[in-house]
Amino acid sequence: MSVRPWRRRVLAAVLACCVGAPAPAAAWGLDTHRWIALRAARLTRCSALVDGHESDLAAAALEPDTVLKAELGPSEEVHHFLDLDAYGAPPFRALPRNEEAAVARYGRAVVNRNGVLPWYGGRLARALAEEIERGEWKVARRTAGHLAHYAGDATMPLHATANYDGQKTSQLGLHRRVEARLVDDYLASFIRDALRVDRGRPIAPGRATAALFAALEGSYAEVAPLLAADRAARRGTRVDSALYYRRLDVYLHGPLATRIGAAAALTAALWDGACGLRR
Repeated sequence: MSVRPWRRRVLAAVLACCVGAPAPAAAWGLDTHRWIALRAARLTRCSALVDGHESDLAAAALEPDTVLKAELGPSEEVHHFLDLDAYGAPPFRALPRNEEAAVARYGRAVVNRNGVLPWYGGRLARALAEEIERGEWKVARRTAGHLAHYAGDATMPLHATANYDGQKTSQLGLHRRVEARLVDDYLASFIRDALRVDRGRPIAPGRATAALFAALEGSYAEVAPLLAADRAARRGTRVDSALYYRRLDVYLHGPLATRIGAAAALTAALWDGACGLRR
């Protein structure tokens, strides 16, 4: 399901009952999250973390959407997004990048409601560095997989906006159409272009939160084009038709493939930083 508090679970249930469709896939979709972790495993230079354990990292990358949401419910769901536009317009200066300062300004309830992804991801990056330093490799691989998931969420445009399902612009169901029906169903074609995004510089754990904020800001920049693409794709045809998805792919293939590739590069950079690499 799309990652938001209880209101999103209710929405998914209503949609499933009313139109007979499954609830939207978790961002990016499980197959895409798996690929992001596997691609990061090829990009990272932290060999002790990865070598021979690629499948473990990929499996762990799915857990936030499968195991953790089932176990923790809304307290887990807030880790998957940050509605930047809940804090005004770009460059979102009203939102402090320090979590304590944000809570002091808005209160914990508001901050949680609007999502805490970059702060939670920063804590995970620091925990990963500590686990690696202690040689706790099994635990570290699970943490690394979880971090890959949230890095992936940070690169998905609909995880950076309060209009996460097109519900504010009469485009309800957009989340499922993009993540599950477009990207996950045609993942192989997206991967070919996502592979063009190469490794970046290591990101030290102390800079992980800033890097995740930057990823979310990049994602938010794609929100308006994504909404426009959906409107253009539906003209003269039925939403969910084959023609609709062919048009949507024409408009969104390049930008979304780049975001997926960026997710893998960001993940590898976070792993490298936690491993103590500096360049």
